Order: sequence, then C-alpha cells, then structure tokens
Amino acid sequence: MDELIAQFAIEARELVQQASEDLLSLEANPRQRESLESAFRAIHTLKGSVGLFDFGPMLKILHQAEDLLSQARAGKIVVDATLIDPLFAVIEWVDSSIEGITETGRLSEAQEKQAPRLVRLVSGEMTERNAGETALAPTAVPDWALSLHHKVPTTDAAGTLIAIRYEPHPECFFNGDDPLATISRLSDLRHLALSLKEPRPAPQDYDPFRCHLLIEAVSGGSLAEAEGVFRLIPDQVKLFTLPGSAGERATAQPEVAAYRSTDRQSTTMRVDSARIDKLVEIAGELITAKNGLVPLADEARSHGNVQLARRILSNHHAIDRLVASLYSAVTQARMIPLEHTFRRFPRLVRETSATLGKALDLIIEGEAVEADREIVENLFEPLLHLIRNGLDHGIEPEADRLQQSKPARGRLLLRARQRGDQIEIEVADDGRGIDPQRIRATTMDRGLISEGQASALSDRDVLQFVFAPGFSTASSVSDLSGRGVGLDAVQSSVKRLGGTLELQSTVGRGTSFVLKLPISFSMTQLMVVQVGDERYGIPISDVIETHKLPASAVQSVRAGKAFVRRNRTIPLLHLGELLQVQSPSAHSSDLKVLIVQAGEDEIGVAVDEIAERAETMTRPLVGLLQGVPGIAGTTLLGDGKVLLVVNIEELVP
Repeated sequence: MDELIAQFAIEARELVQQASEDLLSLEANPRQRESLESAFRAIHTLKGSVGLFDFGPMLKILHQAEDLLSQARAGKIVVDATLIDPLFAVIEWVDSSIEGITETGRLSEAQEKQAPRLVRLVSGEMTERNAGETALAPTAVPDWALSLHHKVPTTDAAGTLIAIRYEPHPECFFNGDDPLATISRLSDLRHLALSLKEPRPAPQDYDPFRCHLLIEAVSGGSLAEAEGVFRLIPDQVKLFTLPGSAGERATAQPEVAAYRSTDRQSTTMRVDSARIDKLVEIAGELITAKNGLVPLADEARSHGNVQLARRILSNHHAIDRLVASLYSAVTQARMIPLEHTFRRFPRLVRETSATLGKALDLIIEGEAVEADREIVENLFEPLLHLIRNGLDHGIEPEADRLQQSKPARGRLLLRARQRGDQIEIEVADDGRGIDPQRIRATTMDRGLISEGQASALSDRDVLQFVFAPGFSTASSVSDLSGRGVGLDAVQSSVKRLGGTLELQSTVGRGTSFVLKLPISFSMTQLMVVQVGDERYGIPISDVIETHKLPASAVQSVRAGKAFVRRNRTIPLLHLGELLQVQSPSAHSSDLKVLIVQAGEDEIGVAVDEIAERAETMTRPLVGLLQGVPGIAGTTLLGDGKVLLVVNIEELVP
C-alpha cells in the first residue's frame, strides 16, 4: 500500500471520529459553539487531505459540507436535525469509503454510485432564519436570560455566568427526580427564584403529587458543569452563557484549542504497532536468557567454583532488574485508553435507537482508563453485541416505560474503572431485565435440566444459562440481536482476553454485564511441576495452595477420588491421567497436591514433583497445535527446553 494513502487513512479515521463526536454534541446542545467550531475544523482538514488525491466526488461533497458548517457558524442557518442529519450521512459515507481506498487507492464503484444522492442531500435548501427569530450567535441573549442577568448584583456579575431555566416535568416525582435537590447540586449559585408555571389552584383541586414549579437560577460555574447536572433531563432545562468575560473566552477558544493540538503533536509520534510487538518479543527472549543464568550458577557451584557461582548470581540479579524495567516500559508503550473503542459507540447508538424508535441516553464513563492495545482493540465486538442487546431487547418502548412509571427516555451505561491490575467494564441498561422464571421454563422445555433441578437452582444460577450456546428465550430473531443469542460468543471472546463475564439482572429494573479483564499481558509466574519424565507449567495465579496428602486420606466418591480439607470435600484428579501420560504418583505413599481454582470450584491436582517457580512469557499455540484443549501455550526455560503451560479448567472433565 502507498505510504501516502496509508497516512491519509489514519488521519481520515481520526477526523471522521472527531466530526462524529462534535455533531453528537451539537445534536444534544445546538448552542455548543466549541463543538460547532471543532466540527468545522475536522471537515475542513479532511477536505484538504482529500484534495491531495483523486477520490472522485468526495472533495465536492466535503466542500459542500464545509459550506453548511460555515453558514451555521455565521448564524445563517439553524443548527438542528435538518443540518446535522445530512452531515452525519456524509461522515458515514466517508468512513465506509476509507477501507476501499486503503486497498485500491481510489473510491469503490459502489461508493461512487452513492455520491450523487449525498450531493443532493447536502446541497438542499436549509431552513433560513426568519428576521424575527432569535439568532444562535453568542451575542443574542433570550429575554428570560437577560432578565436573570439584571437580577444579579453588579458585584456578583464577574466571571462566567450561566443562566438556567428549569421546568420540571409534572410527573417528575414518579420518575425519582427531586427538582430542588437537582438545582442545589450547582456550584456558586448567584441567584435562585421559584415560581409557579400555572395560577395557584383551589385547595380542593390541589394535587401534591404533581410538580408545577418554574426554577430560574444564575450560576457562576461552567457550562459543562451545568450540563452534567441536567444530563438526564435535558428536555426540561434551558442553559445560556451570559455575555461578558465568558463571551470573550468563547471568541478566543478556537485559537487556544489549535495551540494545544500543536503542543500535543510535538510530544507524541505514531509508531507502527508491529515495532512495539517486536520489542515485547525481544524482552521475552531476554527473560528466557536471564533465567538460564541460575542453572549455570548451580553448575559452577557443583564443580566447586563457589566464587564464580556468586558472580553469576550477582549478574543475574542486575539483569533481572534491567529486564523487568525494560518489559514494564515496553508494555506501557502498548497501553492505550479505552476511548479508542468507546468513542465508536455514540454514533452507533444514535443510528440504532432511531431505527428502533426508542429515545435513550448513552452515558459513557471512564474512557480514560488504559489497557493493552490488543485488549482494547478486541473489546469492540463483545461490547457491540451487549450494547445492541440492551438497545433491542433491554430498553422498552416509550409507552411501556411510562406505564411502569419510568422516565420516557431509556438509559444505557458504558462504564470502565480500574481495580488493581484489572479493568472492569460495565454495560447496563434500565430496561425490562431478564426473567429467571422464563429461563427456567425454557431450560426445562429443551430438556437441559429437570423440573426438580430447575426449582433447586437460585435465580442467579438460572441466569447463567443465557451463556449456553444458542440459548434464547426470544420468540423471534431480531436483525440486531437476541437476548441470549450469541452471549456464549461474547463470553468466549472475553475468556480469550484472559477475563471473565458476569451477569446481574432484575425484572423491571434492568440488566448489567460486567467484564473483568487484565490491564496487560504481562510476564507470567509459573509453577513448574513434573509428571513422569515431563515437566509442565501451571500459572501460579490458578494455584490456591500446595498440599502434602497422605495416600490414606484419599477416599472413593462415586466414580472418582476426593479428600477432606478444612471440612470441605475436594475432588482429586491426577495430572498424568488428565494429560494421558504415565505417572507413578498413584503408587506413592504421599501425594503432592496443588489446590487450584477451576471456575467457581476448588480441585486438587496430584503431581509427581513440584520443581521450581519461573517468571516467563507465555506464547500461544500456533499452526497444527493451535486450539489443543488444556494447553494455554508454551514458554522456554532457562536450559532451553520447551515447557507446555497447562490450562487446568479446560482439562477438568
């Protein structure tokens, strides 16, 4: 692929994403001047990049899109759906064209056929402002905001002032809203006034469960803070930045933003991810070479050269520190924020919710949390499936929500947080939830469990059946998703990344999926064990403890063996039998047992010897060995021998 085309594709995807975010921000708040300026800069820069190549009508389409945004900046056209929808269509068309451009260096025939429709769409007549219509320019102040401005004492009018007109919904109490508590969350209130939207009713007509308040306030906080306070009820509030020093800052904002962008470019650079991967591979080889110094020191000591053994071990410790620092630096270079995946969902949710005719708010939190690049890039598919499930089958239609005294707009939460060396990603909706009784009925109808087993299972255990391959309670299959259909694939994807997937659901209140994943693929601590003449590695993170078990303590339980530890019966398996290799451990008087975690159960695994601990970098199986059950990968020991790393959970029958 041509180097210029490759560079264009990288920059175009970034500009498309930036423009999408700005348009979404404008859709939520048409008065967001910063978003309008940012969207204009993104389209303008993208048009300039396209101008360097011969991409057919793309330049003309982007030029017209730029003209529309320019007119909006000048206040000549209204910032509403009539403007935003055509611009979104252009952005989506450009985004879908990039892949073909990277492969062929030109627009595909299918994309060119769509171009005339887009030309007509963006060149159509927009809604011109009426002479008497309030302009969106920052200098035009609505009457209500101007009235509030006059009520603020001159001594309190310095700095940024936000005028607020809050009209709570009459049924807000049934939605769990507390208007006075909401307005009190604003910082630096300079003015607050409460009045009635309607004349005072007669005492016999007064309804204490309906809200008739009109709340007007002036805050010295930022516009972003005020938007955050009212983010769940944007249709009930009007916000306006009052003129003054805030207006001067708004005028200067584009220059400040441009300066910061230039500053970021001077401290960062793009590096091919393959080069970072190569450094990780080299660090892994250094770890293997470092581990080889310990057997060398033992050999020197066995030959009577104690002084040489000490020098080798001294160098081993020094190299160990350096390799650990190198590996840490390389893995940090692979870390990217989850924003790279999260930022793709707002536009998808907007399109899907419009298709389904459902009004909802997508709330994203913790996008700045960082994880390994491979983890972040492979999260999109499982998160996409969970979000589509929530949209299609979780969130109810508006009429159903109102009947249940829920807010008319649904709520979909995508939240990430770091906990130690793990990240937790939650996908939650406030929809209808999953009915465990319906799951029970479906499992019995399909013969998965008997009626007695179904009644004995808790609701939490019953919900786990949605992860069974092909399991679904839906009467029909949706084009978008099916609650339960494909969740086994989501769980498999999360497991491949070294994580777990948890489900919680309450009927009528919603469903929550929590993905727990490692932050990075770091060096693995292995316990090296011996079975017969072969050695195997077991991740120490899977080993709860080691146990020396007398043969007399082993008891026969049905078709297997077990032993009692701390008043708990632990199943006993022999690693040699699981791997189908000969092992003399069964004839030993004492057994060396590893207590390991397999799913939610503890299992004892007997081995012949516990050899050593090793810090290594596990490589996944490739070629003909790829997908062999029970083997997580391979690694090299210090003596150059290949060690198979065992996945106990897959080996357990």
